[in-house]
Amino acid sequence: MLNITLLPGWALAPTAMQPLAKALGQRLPEWCIQTPALPALQLSTLESDLAILAEQLPPGVLVGWSLGGMLAVQLQRRFPQRFSHVVTIASNACFVMRKDWAAAMPAETFKAFLNDFRAAPEKTLKRFALLVAQGSEQPRTLAQTLEWDSAAADQRLHALALLGVLDSRAALKASTAASLHCFGGRDALVPVAAAHALAQMQPRLQVAIHDQAGHALPLEQSEWLAERIAGFLGQRDD
Repeated sequence: MLNITLLPGWALAPTAMQPLAKALGQRLPEWCIQTPALPALQLSTLESDLAILAEQLPPGVLVGWSLGGMLAVQLQRRFPQRFSHVVTIASNACFVMRKDWAAAMPAETFKAFLNDFRAAPEKTLKRFALLVAQGSEQPRTLAQTLEWDSAAADQRLHALALLGVLDSRAALKASTAASLHCFGGRDALVPVAAAHALAQMQPRLQVAIHDQAGHALPLEQSEWLAERIAGFLGQRDD
C-alpha cells in the first residue's frame, strides 16, 4: 500500500488538510491518503512523543503544513526506513530567527505571541487566524472558516513553545531522503526568503514557490500543491 499522511499546522484541525487530500486523491488514486490530528507534544518528552507518533502513522510519505512540516522532517530523520519522502508546506527550517538564520520570525515577536496566547488563548487564536489568512484574496472570510483542533489550551501552548525551539537544519542537511518544500510568496508567518535560504543551505532539496499565496497553501492552493507533490512522487526511485 502506498501511503501519504498529511499533518496539519499548529492548533489546526485535520479538516484543514481535506482540500489537499481531495486534490491528491484525484491525481494519485492508487495512494491511501490520511489526515490525522497532531498529538499532544512538548519539548521535554519530544523523543518519546515522536516515537509514539511514528508508530501510529502508516509508513510512506509525510506531508506537513507549518509545524506539521517541521515534525515530518524530524520523524524522517529518526525513522528513515519508515518514512521515505517528505513534503513541507509553508514550513521553515527554524520558525524563529537565529543568529545564523535570519529568514524567520523575530524572536521578540514570537515571544510576545507566546505570552499573549498564555494570557488570552482565544483572542490570540483569532489573531493567528488572520496571520494564516494574510495574503489570501479574501483573508477575513478564510480566517473565519479555519477549524481548530480539540486540544486544550495548555497542550496548544506546549506545541507553540516547541515550534519556537525546533531547528530542522541539521536534519535537512544530513538527510539523503528526497524532499520537497513549498512556500507562499505572501506568507506572513514564514517569509519567502526561507525558501531561498533553504535552497542555498542544501542544493539537493527541491523548493517550489507560489508567488501569489500566503500561509494557507493547503486551503487555497490545493490544486497547485497536489500537482507539485504528484510530480515529486513521480520521481521516486523506490
